[in-house]
Amino acid sequence: MQNNRMMVMVASLERHLETERKIIYEAIVGQSGIPVGLSFPSMPANYLLKLNNQCLNDADYLFILIGKEYGPITEKGTSNLHQVYATAQAMRKPIVSFVYNGSRTIETDQFDQKRREGFISSLKTGSIFYWSNGDELRDAVERGLELAQENHPSVGWVKIDQMTNTSDSKRVDHDIIGKLKSQIDQLKRRIEKVAHSSSGPSLDFDVEAGPWLAKFNCNAFREGRLKQFSGELNYDIRDVFDWLSAALLSPITEARIQTLLAGKLQADVLIEAKKQWKGSHAVSDVKIGQDSLDALKKRLRLIGAIDFDGNGRWRLTQAAETLALMQQGRR
Repeated sequence: MQNNRMMVMVASLERHLETERKIIYEAIVGQSGIPVGLSFPSMPANYLLKLNNQCLNDADYLFILIGKEYGPITEKGTSNLHQVYATAQAMRKPIVSFVYNGSRTIETDQFDQKRREGFISSLKTGSIFYWSNGDELRDAVERGLELAQENHPSVGWVKIDQMTNTSDSKRVDHDIIGKLKSQIDQLKRRIEKVAHSSSGPSLDFDVEAGPWLAKFNCNAFREGRLKQFSGELNYDIRDVFDWLSAALLSPITEARIQTLLAGKLQADVLIEAKKQWKGSHAVSDVKIGQDSLDALKKRLRLIGAIDFDGNGRWRLTQAAETLALMQQGRR
């Protein structure tokens, strides 16, 4: 019997989605998961946002349920649901979205629909499923949880009374720790040996002069108003390599690269937005231009830092992996 169970935060609006939330909760419980989270009402609710952020902090995954509306705007210029999504991105929580695409209609204004469409566009950088009825939603949730566990394995949660606390188990734990320390020492020696080997390939960060130019676009918010904003930023290629190297120790998709870079740029993008549009207090949905992403790909490939697997996913070369591990070891 599997004692560990996955905790899943379910984020959605309350109106018109009561039945669908019940379906999601039942599907998660049916997969031995633990659903948590409170739905947002038809008006901003900061106290519920705080409670849901507590749930998100403990959860292994975030499931977002999108119906036919975006939701009420808060003083930050976005909905509570959108803020939960942004928080999950910042926390690097795996996110799975379930978007309604059926024929049901409800009364909403055109601005709400435009915000909903923009929100859904940002969700497409992660795992997304579409549904039009309860059966499709149930099936999508089951597949989404399986996909999340496969792509983002998590230790999960276990009841305290199912954890052994005997002296034998403690001794076993110490033995495991000792073996892991020994393996780490061996790995460090191997890294040092490779680093001092003159026969191995090396990285040439100076093969092309100048910084990486990151062109971006995003949504900027000021006093409840939204504005499309674009600009460009310059970064040292070594800094960009440092941002991505840990994630690239295993192959990842270009969409994931886009998400990682957007997270790193967000603070600088907000500074630029405040310069260009006085009074701006927040930005969201930061996207790196494809030209800039392609230029970065070519630059890192020319340096000898990355190559690609059979599915076109980015990964570190052996020389870059050695450098990344050495840099981590010095910190």
